[in-house]
Amino acid sequence: MGVDGSAALTPEPVDSEAVRKAEAARAKAEHDQEFAAFAEGSYHTVERILRATCWDREVVQDALNEAYLHGRVQWLKIRTYTEPIGWVIITARNKIRKELHRRQREAAVAPEDLPPAPHIDIADAWEAQETLRTWLHHLPSRQAEVFQMSREGFSNQEIARFLGLAENSVRSYKQAAKKRLRELAEEAGYRDSDGRRRQGGSRGPQ
Repeated sequence: MGVDGSAALTPEPVDSEAVRKAEAARAKAEHDQEFAAFAEGSYHTVERILRATCWDREVVQDALNEAYLHGRVQWLKIRTYTEPIGWVIITARNKIRKELHRRQREAAVAPEDLPPAPHIDIADAWEAQETLRTWLHHLPSRQAEVFQMSREGFSNQEIARFLGLAENSVRSYKQAAKKRLRELAEEAGYRDSDGRRRQGGSRGPQ
């Protein structure tokens, strides 16, 4: 030790590797928490959109789980997107299509060959939701998908971007879906608040 004791004041060398690992661990924890909040906040919205075009809840949930698992791995990239939920919708939708095509090849039965939908009286919010979902399956898949995304609050511009469509096409799909849903409601005997049979098509989309 030096006469003036300076050796005792010399700082320990900084372990740069340990610092780097600590920073990486902190960043990972933050991203894990961020992704968990995103998944919790978006899961049911995406599920409702996907179920508008796919009857099989198990297929939808499997596709969602795979999409979110993939999303967690790619989160550093996905988190920079303007609308990360759009990536999840597209990824899960592609997985559903692959699964339905696989089942179609194995069973030699088209996935759209579904049993006739039962006639349900609209009694409460839950039954109304289930009735709407049943009616959506009578629509072409693109119309149902666009309509459900619109109900979830996505703008025409966002829907067009997520689905790779022109905005005019989105508006056309939405109008066609509303028209057909009004027809289905009339066929099912649904009446408005005044007790009159609901009419469709005469006044355009509401």
